[in-house]
Amino acid sequence: MTEQKSTAASDLPRLCELLEQKIAIFKGFMSATTSLKDMIEQHNVEAVEMLIIRRHNLMAYISKLDAAISRIRESNPSYEAPETRKRIQSLMATLEQVINKTQRLNKDCEVAAEDELDKLKNDLSGIANSQTWFKGYRGKSGESRFLDVKT
Repeated sequence: MTEQKSTAASDLPRLCELLEQKIAIFKGFMSATTSLKDMIEQHNVEAVEMLIIRRHNLMAYISKLDAAISRIRESNPSYEAPETRKRIQSLMATLEQVINKTQRLNKDCEVAAEDELDKLKNDLSGIANSQTWFKGYRGKSGESRFLDVKT
């Protein structure tokens, strides 16, 4: 029993460290998401691709942190000291705020991407219509009369 309390006490600093890392990584994810939205709107395809990769790497790191946090929580450490509970609750509250803000930013980014995709579809549709007019004469297929040298 004493060994379990000792392990629980040593897990507390590690748990707090992991929560702090998770908060920092989420802030990096928010920054990447904001940049991604800007690059989508600026049609900077190379930057968009790099930011998507960066966000993917950050999500993978968050998953690793979550696994480590779960292992500590599964060991059922008893955090009886009020200052311990306060510290963890404070970190969890901060993390929740950051995650909520990240979700909103991510949604804005998704909307910007969908808007750009719709614009691209409309542009491509317009190009297809222009091609019909370019190849034909007043919307009718066939050679244009002004290019007919026989008349």
